[in-house]
Amino acid sequence: MYHEVNADIVVRSVKSKSFASTSYDLVHLKSIAPWESIQEVYEEKVLLRFEDQEQIAKLKGVQQWPSADSLRIEKHIFKGRSFRGSGNQDLAIVGQALAHTLSIPVDQYYMPLRVFVPNVSAKIGSLERPFTEGSWFVSGIYSVQATHDASYVVCSLGSVQAFLGKTQQVTSLEFQADDSNIETLQEDLQTYFGPDFEVKNRFQQQAFLYKVLQTEKWAIFFILSFILLIATFTIVASVIMIVLEKRKDISSLWAMGTPEHAIQKIFFYEGFLITLFGGGIGLFFGVVLCLLQQKFGFLKIGAQGSFVINNYPVEVQTADVFLIMLTVLSLGTLITWIPVRLLKRKFIQAS
Repeated sequence: MYHEVNADIVVRSVKSKSFASTSYDLVHLKSIAPWESIQEVYEEKVLLRFEDQEQIAKLKGVQQWPSADSLRIEKHIFKGRSFRGSGNQDLAIVGQALAHTLSIPVDQYYMPLRVFVPNVSAKIGSLERPFTEGSWFVSGIYSVQATHDASYVVCSLGSVQAFLGKTQQVTSLEFQADDSNIETLQEDLQTYFGPDFEVKNRFQQQAFLYKVLQTEKWAIFFILSFILLIATFTIVASVIMIVLEKRKDISSLWAMGTPEHAIQKIFFYEGFLITLFGGGIGLFFGVVLCLLQQKFGFLKIGAQGSFVINNYPVEVQTADVFLIMLTVLSLGTLITWIPVRLLKRKFIQAS
């Protein structure tokens, strides 16, 4: 959902909303890693007006290196064209939901999209206008992610800086990396920029979302663990039935001088083997099923509704596989050990 709209790493100032583009050396930043792209961004919350329709949104000015490469957002333009390449600084692209709300046509130059932002220098009672007004012509409409489509107008960095009077100012730097070791790159950038800046990866940019997903994942894990705990009581029944069937054998072993703990271990190992083989076989088929779904997508979400993907999303993670097996073995061992200890006096010593 957020891969196309969130950069791998974002750098922002912790002391102010914007910072000077002279506070960093773009040439040096390019040499830190083989970046796919570096974007200088100025973002501001604004009021949009088109004819008699109004909407609060975000105006995002973008300047990318390498300039010849397309922006990620440009790949999702389905109507019209990008604001870049024409030499016209007054072009912008808007999200599908925002265009629908404001009823904005594409590639027309008789009615611009008017943009308003509070005039911070205006004083109460003065003749200065309370809002600074600018205008852009919509050259294209994109559709990438619902929240983003309803919130952003994207245009050139220079036009936004000129509109806001923030020449050589940016609110963030966005880095797209082709190196999988994001943590190392994040540390390198943090070292370069220092404590006055925050450097965030994808997870930190959407921290609340990922915390919710992690909480949901652990909640489901504990619910399924509880179901597994109930299911493992069948092992108790199996161990009891084995003890009942083998009472004569237990008596013989006891008469021959077999230690009590040795007899207990026989039934304990029996229950442990049931857990081991049952858990192993179940885990094998579960992983195979998930890998097949991951590869071929047999299970569909459905044709009704608007979904980001068509197939039910599955990802097999090694840590999860080990955690599941550890949980199965732990619960199975606990459930097996308890009845063996409780049955000691009634069945073993009585024999």
